[in-house]
Amino acid sequence: MREKHKILIVDDEDSFRIAMRRLLGKTNIILEADTGTAGLSLAEHEEPDLVLLDIALPDGSGLELLPRFKELRPSPTVVMITAYEQIKDVVMSIKRGAFDYLVKPVDLDEFELTIKNALEHAGLKNEITRLRQEVRRLQGVDWLIGKHPLFLEAQMLAIKSAQSRDAGVLIQGPSGAGKELFARLIHTRSPRAPYPFVALNCAAFSKEIIESELFGYERGAFTGAKSEGKEGLLQVADGGTLFLDEIVDLHPEVQAKLLRVMEEQEFFAVGGTRKRRVDIRIVSACNQDLWNVAEQGGFRKDLFFRLATIKITLPSLRERREDILPLARTFMEEFNDKYGKKFRGVNPKAEQLLLNHSWPGNIRELRNSIERVVLLENDDMILGRHLHFIDPDRVETVALHPDTFSMVLPDGGICLEEIEKELILKAFEKCGRNKSKTARFLKLPRHIFLYRLKKHGINI
Repeated sequence: MREKHKILIVDDEDSFRIAMRRLLGKTNIILEADTGTAGLSLAEHEEPDLVLLDIALPDGSGLELLPRFKELRPSPTVVMITAYEQIKDVVMSIKRGAFDYLVKPVDLDEFELTIKNALEHAGLKNEITRLRQEVRRLQGVDWLIGKHPLFLEAQMLAIKSAQSRDAGVLIQGPSGAGKELFARLIHTRSPRAPYPFVALNCAAFSKEIIESELFGYERGAFTGAKSEGKEGLLQVADGGTLFLDEIVDLHPEVQAKLLRVMEEQEFFAVGGTRKRRVDIRIVSACNQDLWNVAEQGGFRKDLFFRLATIKITLPSLRERREDILPLARTFMEEFNDKYGKKFRGVNPKAEQLLLNHSWPGNIRELRNSIERVVLLENDDMILGRHLHFIDPDRVETVALHPDTFSMVLPDGGICLEEIEKELILKAFEKCGRNKSKTARFLKLPRHIFLYRLKKHGINI
């Protein structure tokens, strides 16, 4: 039986709370408060999954209270309630962490869809929080920080794929985006967690070395071989997970041998004549679209299908800018502990530099940058001058406030329709792939938004 969600309604209208209780009370636990103060107190003690928060309350504005609800641990999902659909209030509520908003009197269909999505989001957050705690306990790693829809979707896929012992998982994304961390997460949550996790970068070695590293070799297999032979990583990982990073660089001959391992769970060591059996799961990673490479003849298609039973795509850090500052603060705390420093936060100038930088090295580059600052500086805040080493040629102008927007235009010109199409797609992802929400975000009537989707041939 599904566990009931806990929903807190903070609204001073008795009739509204009664209506909400009737609509939601059959399948959920309902908590009620008629003031913001009472609502905060209830939330602190009851830890609701979802809060329906009125903007106009007798003891203050729900917009002012929203950050205090979001600061609670665990942080609830919040849907704002307003009697007037004022764009300024909507933008402010989303900026401060609200999941969505509803306008009184609520449309029943829109209400049901919003609550359904909000509860799914709350459930996902709870599962990810639990997963982070488990990963931190087992591996001392807690970098799965982010609220971008694509990043949350990737985490959910990782959680689900971990339930299988054998299904191949291909993790694609730019270098430094956290592919190995996701691979470790999948291993930790899988039935193979008690057994080894072994990683190999396929781009780091020649074909001969990769082959001997993977399969091992028999005594005297080649000049320079150890007299006693060597056990390969396939055997080292037996029972557990083998992570093959940059799988696209694997030599074709080794690809053929790896395919046999995945199909038969057996292999020959280099120079060997005796079959060796292993029970492993292979998780692979690539910073390119591996299927496109396979289509062009650069990778075996049959191996691709074995590797990519489940495909997880990680966004670049520049695509999830809302996650930059939380990640930076997390790394700051990590390196405070490591180097005995006492940085308390990031000042506004440094925040702007972090947000404006394009981060071609993704999370790895951000982590290294924060480590450098914490190691070399002795202030109590990360300041703008501490980040002087960030390459100004790689700085982009981005929207830091809801009322401003600017972009860098190429010297050779650009197609206006392509800009509009790209903007619509990015807004759609930012709004959780919700059409109504995207139309509101772009300040377009819904029918105009749908027309533009059709005009650009966007099927979403």
